[in-house]
Amino acid sequence: MDVLIHSANVIYLVSYVMRDILWLRVFTVIAAACLIAFFYLQPIPLLTAIYWNLLFIALNVYWIGKLIHERRPIELSADEQRLCELVFHAISPRQMVTLLKSGEWRSAATGECFQTLHTPMDRLIVIFSGRAEVDIGGRQVGEVIPGQFIGSISFVTEDQSPASFTATQPTRYVEWPKSILKPLLAKEPELSQAIQATLGIDLASQLRAAWSSNSAD
Repeated sequence: MDVLIHSANVIYLVSYVMRDILWLRVFTVIAAACLIAFFYLQPIPLLTAIYWNLLFIALNVYWIGKLIHERRPIELSADEQRLCELVFHAISPRQMVTLLKSGEWRSAATGECFQTLHTPMDRLIVIFSGRAEVDIGGRQVGEVIPGQFIGSISFVTEDQSPASFTATQPTRYVEWPKSILKPLLAKEPELSQAIQATLGIDLASQLRAAWSSNSAD
């Protein structure tokens, strides 16, 4: 019987040097199973120790299942993969699926207005195909092309829309209501960091375009 407790302790030692949390949990389950066998084979089975180790095994088996589920390969559709290449370079396919579940694919006809100047922006939009005109006071100051956002400034600052945005050709896009996206990002720190970095790049691009427009004038 001593071989069981020695084996359990050796397996625990091995688990402690594992860098991969999945394998750490697998070895912990094996070690706990050895301890259960050891406690059960005593002249008087140590039921309290057995029950505690059964609980530890149950918790680790739950997390093993969760980790395996999270590591399954994710297949993106052609459009989802293209959107990832256009915009979301910094997020994983699994994060992309999570992000898209909170959004909705939509289409806009030529001349359809996405947002008007100085009105609250309650959604974040990214253009997948087509184009939108950026207008301030009746003057076109820019254009939103595939891979760029509408509402990124308002999403970050909570200010009203700094311009009007109107589709200049049939446009396909994805939109996320702020009331859904912001709580999601609050629960997903890694995804939030990736989205903030993506929006930062978009804002920098918009500033460069605005400076170029002003210089041309």
